[in-house]
Amino acid sequence: MHIQLRRKPQAPTGILFSLPVELLEHILHDSCNTGRKALRSTCAHLCRLATPFVFETLVVNIAKTSLSNSRDRLRFFAALVSGKTLARYVRHLRLVSLTIPVGNRVGTLDRIFFNKTKKQTSKKMEALLAAAIPFMTSLQSVRYDGTDAELLASVALSKQLSNIPCMSVVFINNRSSAIPRIDLGFLHITELSILRPWYLDFTVTFVSDDTRLSSVGLDTHSYSSDPASTAILEHPKGKYRCITNLSLCGKWALRHSNVPFLVPKLRHLRSLELCIEFVASEFWSALQAERICIQRVSLSLSDNDPALFDYLCSYSGLHSLFLRIRSGFGEETRKGMERVRERHGKLVECEPPGLQFAPYDVEDFS
Repeated sequence: MHIQLRRKPQAPTGILFSLPVELLEHILHDSCNTGRKALRSTCAHLCRLATPFVFETLVVNIAKTSLSNSRDRLRFFAALVSGKTLARYVRHLRLVSLTIPVGNRVGTLDRIFFNKTKKQTSKKMEALLAAAIPFMTSLQSVRYDGTDAELLASVALSKQLSNIPCMSVVFINNRSSAIPRIDLGFLHITELSILRPWYLDFTVTFVSDDTRLSSVGLDTHSYSSDPASTAILEHPKGKYRCITNLSLCGKWALRHSNVPFLVPKLRHLRSLELCIEFVASEFWSALQAERICIQRVSLSLSDNDPALFDYLCSYSGLHSLFLRIRSGFGEETRKGMERVRERHGKLVECEPPGLQFAPYDVEDFS
């Protein structure tokens, strides 16, 4: 867990100042203790030192601190929103990242007790977070990595987050077996990234009628194949006319029935990453028909598809291409790649834009 301090934006140079975990915990938990004169003095000096700085990033990894105890965890959030010590800087936070460890539950009684206390703790934490969020007027990003589905689906918490004027990025890594259903709309969101189990047809409520969503990343490797998995992209509630970056990975398919809904929303697409079980030929044909010119393409496909190479050779401006055929490269695939080389010349980059394909053997075309 750490807090980063940076100079205000108008300063000509940026200075990064990190607090050790031990010092941060002392400040948060004990600075108001009247019997700890030395510590209060340390906090006073720290506040003077931090005067020209503002806190921009708060990263809380409970698994690596003494906050694994639920009582200490609640005390931490209470200190954060109490108006004392570090709370005065909460308005400057741009990113809050929270990681909660998975409980070690052995027997039936352990599970019952854990679930009961977890629910009580979740309600208290929810109230504290909801109280703190209105003061985070500079908050731009929210990252959730944990197992508390009830906290994630909190109505009060969600409404507070969705009303923040600068909120633009939401990242969710849901490690819970329970899959929450959330009903809210982020008015200013530009980037949405979701990993692990999820009801994708409910994810569309994140973006409401907003037209500024430019980056979408969905990874559902631990979720079973579902025809409704592209609902976020074809739901009529979302316009998505400005999507420039699209990443779809996991155990689901982009079928021909999805194409008429999806492709018209991708007219401004510049970067595409696909690592899914199936991509219909109609998808590539539709991209070609709509004259959508993607600059960066990263693909892991099950089989060779001639329509893909027809599309890649139909326009100019391809900057990078990464291609992996899981069934293996055959003669037709190699001929297709030769056509792409002839059309675009030597590609300046041939590495995947992300790390989705890192565990696999790759075909590098340079």
